Amino acid sequence: MNKGKLKGIGLFQMQILHLISIGKTEKMETIEQHMFNGDLIEYVFNKYRDDFYVPFDNNTYDNKTLNSFFQNHVEGIEGNEDRKYGIINEEDGFLIILVIISEKAELASINWTID
Repeated sequence: MNKGKLKGIGLFQMQILHLISIGKTEKMETIEQHMFNGDLIEYVFNKYRDDFYVPFDNNTYDNKTLNSFFQNHVEGIEGNEDRKYGIINEEDGFLIILVIISEKAELASINWTID
């Protein structure tokens, strides 16, 4: 395991997309609270374990680092869900996760090239 690396964040995102696709929802307040608490990965994985294709049990991925990533970025989201990100429904908490990952990708994409 690479400590401090965000390995697995894309797979976590795909798991969130799967949960949305099968109709699972979370309140924005709940997701944001788990981001602040630094236990988002464990919360989502343990609650929806049967729906996950990839285990996030801290054996493969560095959950502490992944949790820290979300913890460090949630403050800029909270209170701006509707105005800045277009997330209107209180039950669309999973979209907060996708917004944070998308912002990271947008910033990193400045250095991306077409292979």
